[in-house]
Amino acid sequence: MYDEIVQKLQERYDHIHPLIFHRTVERAKTQVELFDLLDGFVNQYPLIWNNELYDWVVTDDPMQRSRLS
Repeated sequence: MYDEIVQKLQERYDHIHPLIFHRTVERAKTQVELFDLLDGFVNQYPLIWNNELYDWVVTDDPMQRSRLS
């Protein structure tokens, strides 16, 4: 059942890069959460996963150098 839902969502959100789509599937805890993450996806790059916001966010610093200093 879950695989069917993921397949349908992949067809619906085919504009999302496949790697980002599958990483989102891995991070979502429920089917509703998966839908919410995909539906609110901003198709701008570069992106990083923000654990605090629990969402993909656009960044100017994909290497996160500002957090290392």
